[in-house]
Amino acid sequence: MMNCKLLVPFFLIAFNLHFATAQIYTDKEVGKTRYSFAQTTIGYNMDFNPVTGHSYLMKNGNLEKFTLGTGMSPVISITGLHFWGHAEFFTGFSLPSISIHKTSDYSFSRSAGTGFKIFPIQIREKRIAPYFGISLSSFSYKLQDAVTYKRIETPLLAGVTYSFKHGLLELGMNYYHRHSYQYYVSKSQTAELSLSQVAFSVDYKYFFDLSNHSYKNDISGATKTRYEKLKQSKRLSSFSIAAGPAYSFFTRRSSYNNDVRPYLDQYKISRIFPDLGIGYYNYKLDASVNLAYRFYSVNQSAFDVSQTVKRKSIALEAYKFFFDYHGFVPFAGPILSRENIQVNESEASSNVLRKTYDFWTPGIIVGWDIRPTRVDWWGVRTNIRYFPWLQLPVSNNHNINLQQIELNFLQMIIYPNRLF
Repeated sequence: MMNCKLLVPFFLIAFNLHFATAQIYTDKEVGKTRYSFAQTTIGYNMDFNPVTGHSYLMKNGNLEKFTLGTGMSPVISITGLHFWGHAEFFTGFSLPSISIHKTSDYSFSRSAGTGFKIFPIQIREKRIAPYFGISLSSFSYKLQDAVTYKRIETPLLAGVTYSFKHGLLELGMNYYHRHSYQYYVSKSQTAELSLSQVAFSVDYKYFFDLSNHSYKNDISGATKTRYEKLKQSKRLSSFSIAAGPAYSFFTRRSSYNNDVRPYLDQYKISRIFPDLGIGYYNYKLDASVNLAYRFYSVNQSAFDVSQTVKRKSIALEAYKFFFDYHGFVPFAGPILSRENIQVNESEASSNVLRKTYDFWTPGIIVGWDIRPTRVDWWGVRTNIRYFPWLQLPVSNNHNINLQQIELNFLQMIIYPNRLF
C-alpha cells in the first residue's frame, strides 16, 4: 500500500493546477507586493551519503567492525520562497532509500528535513544565487534484531541555486556536526555508530503560483467587489476546514526507558501524521478558534521486547493574528487538549505493561498564515505546537515522557462560507 505521506505532494499539485504559472516575484509589472512576497515550489531531491561511517555487530560474543555502505535518499520537496526570493522555508517527504551496498545485517537512512535557507543575492531568472541555512531532520539505523535507532540532526546547509523560467536547479552540501553515537548491540553492551559528516544533494523544483489569481482580481477591482458582497451577506467571518501533514519531536527523556529498558532507546521523532481542523475565523478581530485532531503511534522494539505508544488528541485552540506583512501573517495563542494515550509493552510475546491515560493538558501554538488577501477562500498555514506536560507515570518513580513540539509547515485552509 502507498505510504500516505506520499499523497501529500500530489494533493498539492492537484490544488495548484488551477493557479500554476511561472514565477511572478521578478515580474516588473507586479513588483514587490503581497502577491509576489511568497512563491511555492514542488520538486524532487536526491541526497547522496558517501562511505565514511562505520559500526559494529556482535559475532560469537565479540564485536566486529564494518563499514556503512554508500546510500542515496530521494525526497519530494515542497518549499515556500519568501521575501521576494531572499529566504526559503522547506519541508520534505522521504521516498524509500536506495542502498548501493546491499546487506541484511543493518539498514540506514536519513529522512527529509524541515528548515530554512537564506539567499543573500536574490533568486532571479538565469542567475546563480548562493545560499546557507539549517535543517531539522533525522536518521534511522537498525542492526539485526536490535532497536531501530532514531536521532534528530541539525545539519548546516550551503550551496548554489540557478533559476530557470519555470523552476530552480540546486546543488548543495549538508554538514552534520555530530556524527558519533552509542548503540546497543545487545541488552547490555553498546558500540560506536559513526556516520558520515557530509552529504551532497541535487534538487530540481518547479514553480507554482498561488497568488496570481488574487493579483488579477485586485487590479481588475474584483477583490473590492468581493469584499463588499461578503460584507453585505455577512460572510467576511467564516468557518474553516484545515488539513495537512505534521510530525512531532520529543523534547525530554523517559526515565522508564532510560533505567528499565535502556536498549529500547528514547522516543525522538514520530512518523508523519494528519493534522485536521475545523474552526471559525472572526474577520473583525482577525482571530480564530480551531478544533484540531491529530493521532499517531510510535514504537520501539529490540531483543523480543516491544513498546508501543498511541496518542489521540483533540485540541481547542484560540489564536490572534498580529500583523500582515505582504501576506505573511503571524499568530499565537493557547491550547487546551484532551489526550488519550495508550502504552503497551510485551516481552517474548507476553504483555507486561498495558496502561491507558485520559487527561487534559495545556499547550501553546504559534505560526503564520500566507494569505494573498483577507477575502480569499483559501490560505496556507504553518502550525508549531508545544506541549510541555505530556508525562505518563508507568511505575514507581518512572515515567514515559512525551513532551513534544509538533510541526506542520504545510496546512491548507479553506473557508467554505466564501466559496459561494
